[in-house]
Amino acid sequence: MPLQFARSTGDFVLNSLTGAVTETTAHGVRLQTGGVEWDLETTAQTIAACAGAREPMRLFVYLLHREDVMKLFGFVSIAERALFLELMKVSGIGPKQALRILSAAGTERLPLILETGDVDGLASLPGIGRKTAQKILVTLQGKLTLGDEPSAAGEIVSALIDMGFDRKAAQTAAADAERAVLAADVPADAREAEILRRAIIALSAR
Repeated sequence: MPLQFARSTGDFVLNSLTGAVTETTAHGVRLQTGGVEWDLETTAQTIAACAGAREPMRLFVYLLHREDVMKLFGFVSIAERALFLELMKVSGIGPKQALRILSAAGTERLPLILETGDVDGLASLPGIGRKTAQKILVTLQGKLTLGDEPSAAGEIVSALIDMGFDRKAAQTAAADAERAVLAADVPADAREAEILRRAIIALSAR
């Protein structure tokens, strides 16, 4: 079946689409399921994941339906869709800006920025000034819900707190460690452990 629907307890009538990628554009992906071709707006990460795909791709979708517009958004993971929806909760953040933020920060860095209250890291993203960054943090810091996929950022801060470190200090240390790890170009599969290691060293030295 090309269409997959959310469980009865979920929030999505249309949960995902699985089909052949017919085209990737600057801002989206076209996916064919049966005799229907869907035009999905999405992030740079999902476009990259779909580019040149030879096997059917499953994208988690969100239908935006208003009186004057109907758009379908697609995401390569549940976490990416969840972050998109969290950003949309912020007053003044629409779907286009939410996609730009996600494209710039990704599903690894953005949760850490939000969980640690890294206003400078957030304000450094394209199209995000300091005032908007502060508004996003007021709305989302400590409140992320990423569906079936846990937030790595929240887990890092929680692990530090469980070790006996102060929450505020843990958030600051994790944010500093995250910036250092990104600057050091640590491989993606090793970043979380390295951020935790560096944060522990920094906190222990205080």
